[in-house]
Amino acid sequence: MTESPLTVSKAASQQRQAPAWVLRDDFDTLYIAEMRALTVHLMYRGATPYEAADAVHEAFIELLPDRWRTMAHPRAYLRTVAWTKYLRQPGHRESPSDPVPDRPGGTCPVREVILTESQDRVLAAVQQLSPAQQEVIAWQLDGFDYAEIASFTGKKETALRTNAKRGRERLKELLDLARTGRVEGGASHE
Repeated sequence: MTESPLTVSKAASQQRQAPAWVLRDDFDTLYIAEMRALTVHLMYRGATPYEAADAVHEAFIELLPDRWRTMAHPRAYLRTVAWTKYLRQPGHRESPSDPVPDRPGGTCPVREVILTESQDRVLAAVQQLSPAQQEVIAWQLDGFDYAEIASFTGKKETALRTNAKRGRERLKELLDLARTGRVEGGASHE
């Protein structure tokens, strides 16, 4: 049985994070490791792929030229700044009418965010949650625990746990997992 997208273990979180020495020595590695994950994070919170990509790039710019080398938690910082950049974008939900042009030597970040059918299903379900539930679920899917989320967002851990529990219950209904009485993969993230 495959692991549920709603279940995030500490081991999975540690596997997704590049070692600290890599993050401190190579901005390209940090960018590659986090660009897709951060874009999907914003999509879980309601952004379109284009809005998310714009906000992600603006967040990465905040780390340049050398701020990223000395920052204690660059992954959390990127998520916080990208969310703020997204909220400040004019005209949410407007998709560009022309395709995003390819740039020589680069790739379109939206192309990097190709989701499987099951990921699309989860994304659509998460986007139906309340904003507070979307927030905590998106952070959890990126491997952050309640204490970290509380620390980085300034929210109370008890409120985060409540929103996560309600969000998971709603996701079970939306994803038609309530019939079996459990989420695939078994363990809950409380």
